[in-house]
Amino acid sequence: MVKNNWRRRTTALACTAAAATLMVAGCSSDSDSDSGVDLSVLGEAKAAAGDPIELMFNTTGDKGASYTHETEVADATVSYINEYLGGIGGRPVKLTICADEIQAAKARECANKAVGSQAVAVVGGSPSNPDVVAAVTSPAAMPYFVAVGGGQATMSSPNTYALSNAVGGLLGQPAYLAKAKGIKKVAVLVIDAPLATTPFKSLGAVVKANTGVDLEVIAIPPGTADMTPFVQAAVKSGAGQIHMVGEENFCTPIFKAIGSLGVKLPITSLSNCVSKDSAKQIPGGYPETDVLVSASSDPESEDMKVFRAVGKKYGISAEQEDGVTAYWSLLSLQRALDGMTGEISRKTIIDRLGKMSAPVAIPMMNGQTFQCGSTPMPITPNVCSGSVLNAALKSDGTVGEISALDVAPLFTMPGR
Repeated sequence: MVKNNWRRRTTALACTAAAATLMVAGCSSDSDSDSGVDLSVLGEAKAAAGDPIELMFNTTGDKGASYTHETEVADATVSYINEYLGGIGGRPVKLTICADEIQAAKARECANKAVGSQAVAVVGGSPSNPDVVAAVTSPAAMPYFVAVGGGQATMSSPNTYALSNAVGGLLGQPAYLAKAKGIKKVAVLVIDAPLATTPFKSLGAVVKANTGVDLEVIAIPPGTADMTPFVQAAVKSGAGQIHMVGEENFCTPIFKAIGSLGVKLPITSLSNCVSKDSAKQIPGGYPETDVLVSASSDPESEDMKVFRAVGKKYGISAEQEDGVTAYWSLLSLQRALDGMTGEISRKTIIDRLGKMSAPVAIPMMNGQTFQCGSTPMPITPNVCSGSVLNAALKSDGTVGEISALDVAPLFTMPGR
């Protein structure tokens, strides 16, 4: 009973904030030209046939303030799946798009529409209201599969699955790297808002128990222009590493303060802290930094070549590649269900996802895999991956070598 109460408490506090903090690393190149795209990487055509399998794709839609082109990418991905991968179980996928415009009420309408339809699953790339959808689909025994995002309902409700390890990334990356260097304390510079500070306050003790690394929060009031006092406080606290959680306009002044003070501590951050534009504002560019990323943007990787080929084949421009999370989620689901025979229904999909027999590669994740049902992190039982991606940041804001970090052991619950 104690274990279950502990899980509910920490999951409720942490999951939404962690997922909301992570953003997709840049997956498009600097070039808008697709002249070098090789369509042969798509392989031989393998058309699906028979009665279609219906999926609903939940997205913000083009009326949402934070719209990415998930709709266009989702349609292109399904065309690729149907024409080159044999669909799902040999049958073509029929996709219905439902946009919620970042409104909880409309997200609920989408979920109810899906439950009352012939769709066998709801899929999301980086949906704006995943917990609202999960609250409807879970009790209706309808599978809900997302790439990025989600809070307590998404991370713990039955019949729900998430590719990304948001909690693991937010706390796991800095703690993992600190432990590897023998560092005992990390100063976490984060905006003073519950959404941002709660994960560290609620799960920091768990991470410390498993790593010996103290993640000490230094909360910074919104709108602060001079970050010097907070960097000084981090150094004075005895921290051996600085971790930043925020957007570019929050992190850039911190980098400037670190440089002006001559601080030489190791630095970690989220990918949305940095960019090539912001690098120009920092004298000498970025110092040596490890950045948490969501995907590999290497144009020479096979995954990127296939994604670009899908885009060229089905009319996705470079500007529309920001909808890549739709590609991740739909293609990952297809891979997880590949080889299914017999009836393909909500129940059989739930059975399949809940008992995946082997890990499956996540597209564009540098070899990272997922295996739903394996529960790599019991605190977030629906997360299907136990690792996150870390990259070396170059001084000009571009990303260098990417490596996977297995952060699941850092979140082992007491008594396990």
